Amino acid sequence: MEAQGERLLQDLVKQEKSLVLKVEEAKAKAKQTLEKAHADAARTVQEARARADAEAEETAQAAAKEAASIREEVVKSAREAAEALEAKATANQSAAVSVVMEKVLP
Repeated sequence: MEAQGERLLQDLVKQEKSLVLKVEEAKAKAKQTLEKAHADAARTVQEARARADAEAEETAQAAAKEAASIREEVVKSAREAAEALEAKATANQSAAVSVVMEKVLP
């Protein structure tokens, strides 16, 4: 009876050691999984930042290009208006000189 009890006790100790080993392995695996998840998350965040930065740069370049195009259009329009006024002034110059001369020299 005592031998059987001793054997049961040894079996229990063996099972306990086996369970402790399994728990340690599970902890190690959980730690490894957690570390991998952290690394994956960090990589994903870094990739997202890189994509966001690239998109922001692309949007900024497109906006700058559009602003330059609008600026050129405004300058072109102003130049055309100035040229039209100059042409009108030139065309009316001789008439203005005539009116002034009539007033000055009766």
